[in-house]
Amino acid sequence: MPDPRVTRLAELLCHYSLEVGPGDTVLIDGPALAQPLFVEMVKAVTDAGAHPMLRPRLERADAALLEGASDAQIEAITKLDEVEVEAPTRALTIWASANTRYMSGVPSGVQAARAAAMRPLFERFLARESAGQVRWCGTAFPCHAAAQDAGMSLADWEDFVYRAGHLDDADPIAFWREQSVRQAAVAERFTGVREIRILAEDTDLVLDVGGRTWDNADGHKNFPDGEVYTSPVESSTRGHIAFSFDATYMGNDVAGVRLTFDGGRVVEHEAARGAEFLERMLDMDAGARYLGEVAFGMNDEIQSPTRDTLFDEKIGGTCHVALGMAFPECGGTNTSGLHWDLVCDLRRGGEIHADGEVIARDGRFL
Repeated sequence: MPDPRVTRLAELLCHYSLEVGPGDTVLIDGPALAQPLFVEMVKAVTDAGAHPMLRPRLERADAALLEGASDAQIEAITKLDEVEVEAPTRALTIWASANTRYMSGVPSGVQAARAAAMRPLFERFLARESAGQVRWCGTAFPCHAAAQDAGMSLADWEDFVYRAGHLDDADPIAFWREQSVRQAAVAERFTGVREIRILAEDTDLVLDVGGRTWDNADGHKNFPDGEVYTSPVESSTRGHIAFSFDATYMGNDVAGVRLTFDGGRVVEHEAARGAEFLERMLDMDAGARYLGEVAFGMNDEIQSPTRDTLFDEKIGGTCHVALGMAFPECGGTNTSGLHWDLVCDLRRGGEIHADGEVIARDGRFL
């Protein structure tokens, strides 16, 4: 028998997050180890009168391609890649891993080149999403590797993941509708604000968000969810920010990241671990040193870092910024093959200033 929480997750993703309807083509993309969720999603999608389009992946095979690929193979975009972008009207990405460092044997320059090659597909998908042609959501399926990274047993990790999504509630969808209202009030507070200043330990960062749209991340694009975000004006960011938690990306372990911005661009960078990889990502393309996102975490069920960005960026009382690709629907114009979220904890002495007014202190909005 499947875990009933997996069934509830699939039903929530289908009926709330993606709002699947009759005739939709639903891409379900993720590692093959997430088979239980693939199966429950197929059931939910089929019951909704839609058409599942499955793309189970093998992470070791993905790494093997890049370990032995020529430049032409690294840069190749296949017909299947194009179909995955153009065909779906709904798309679900499942995040899980047998080994969160599975790409660590691939040189960082190769990984950056591959990400740059995939950039046109990423931009095309964002354009379709912005035009309302496709809806996307990403979700986590509990697995051993993520549990180990978080320092938990698999059973405890499963409880953590499903609790963060309120999947033990009698009516999880009702909770997320209430959470949506709460977050909408915060997004409204930012509407019309021109300048945000973020203060925390070794952090004093100023961003221009004038004219940008704030989005309410309430379970429709990530699940579990819980944040409000926008794309800052590209040339405006100044100051410095130190990130509180490890920042694993593409199977690479990075920690102790500190960035300094001037004129919107990263002009100084350091990392206690993974500094070479950080530099490679920053040099990926012209947009990688600019911010594509600023956001504030509002999921109070998540309180401790897990080394999984999906959860850490949602921790109630934190903020995060993303290097690289911006969100067109928020007014962002930065383009890049990179979108890397890095989290700063505001719960101990942090402040958020909006046009000079303190609107949050110690991770809580006033």
